[in-house]
Amino acid sequence: MLKIGLPALAGGMRVSDVMTTEVTFLETSQTLDEAWQILHAKSISGAPVLNHHGRLVGIASKADLADPRHHAGDVVGVVRTVKDVMTRIVYAVRARDSVMSAVKLMIDEDIHRAVVVSDSGSVAGIVTPMDVLRALVHGDDLSGSTGDDVPLQFVDVRALG
Repeated sequence: MLKIGLPALAGGMRVSDVMTTEVTFLETSQTLDEAWQILHAKSISGAPVLNHHGRLVGIASKADLADPRHHAGDVVGVVRTVKDVMTRIVYAVRARDSVMSAVKLMIDEDIHRAVVVSDSGSVAGIVTPMDVLRALVHGDDLSGSTGDDVPLQFVDVRALG
């Protein structure tokens, strides 16, 4: 099931401005250990999952892979795969959507990543809260406000007391 995020709001930064375009994918046939190694090696917490036809069929996170419920009752000789533990609902946004619509989607659905899809439905990237935070730290305007905003300032709170 694919759920598309809110339409782009007027003004502001677009998902294309903050998304990661080099997406790491997992495959349904990979073992949980193989998937864990890939996520760990790439220093990411989750990835979209493709079936043997290269079609997007889910999302798997380190939490999914490590969930003890997925290991309870394991039968000797039976190897669990990503297909067994992945989340089958994929939340997605378009590259032209506003960053704030992606943030709202992640908050409303309590998710940590949204797949970015092209108009044809292919994966164009992925956006995570960390991508949005990077943009904030670099002083990018996510709201679309063009007024006389105060620039981001860091204050040493020890100096205030």
